[in-house]
Amino acid sequence: MFIVDFDDTLFDTYRFKRTRIQVLKKLGVSEELFWQTYREARNDAEGNFCYSDNCHAQMLERAGFDKQIMYAALQTVTVRMKEFLFVGAEEFLQYLKGLGQPMVLLSFGDPAFQEMKVKGSGVDKYFDRLFMVQDTKEHVIRELLGSTNDKEYWFINDKIDETLDLRDKFSNLKIIFKQADEFPESDYRASGLPYFKTLAEIKNYVANQIK
Repeated sequence: MFIVDFDDTLFDTYRFKRTRIQVLKKLGVSEELFWQTYREARNDAEGNFCYSDNCHAQMLERAGFDKQIMYAALQTVTVRMKEFLFVGAEEFLQYLKGLGQPMVLLSFGDPAFQEMKVKGSGVDKYFDRLFMVQDTKEHVIRELLGSTNDKEYWFINDKIDETLDLRDKFSNLKIIFKQADEFPESDYRASGLPYFKTLAEIKNYVANQIK
């Protein structure tokens, strides 16, 4: 089984957000205000992820901007999801799919917005199951490992602390890091786990491991 993360693993979330910033800057929204309103739109009163273009536009409206104009601007980026896949993402997923093992997408964030990104980017067709979680990935992995009898469980992710915590709880996970720019390489190296900058490199590593 291959369990694959979405944001910053298959999808260039950093570039997606930077593009949204640039679109709003042209309408007078500063980068500081973008991040302030993004944080306000990201969680509800209970701390659950609830981000959407509409919610972000509402926060910008509170700051004095026209909600419909803000929403329309954000939508111009949202409809271009496929453009923000990392180079080689589809080839990588095609290769994994061709191995004949179950494919699971496990993504953290607001379920509705994550589903829109996943399906908008077109990668959903490669997966047997899609999980979008708002708390942690632990309960999904526990369910998967407890209800299946796969020979191997591969987990491909970018976030270091999250992954190391899961490794400590599930010793049979075969972990590969997709290196993200927000974390120093030294942190990946210190983990003692395999890490790679590109999906093509991960594909080659998997191919060598399953010979």
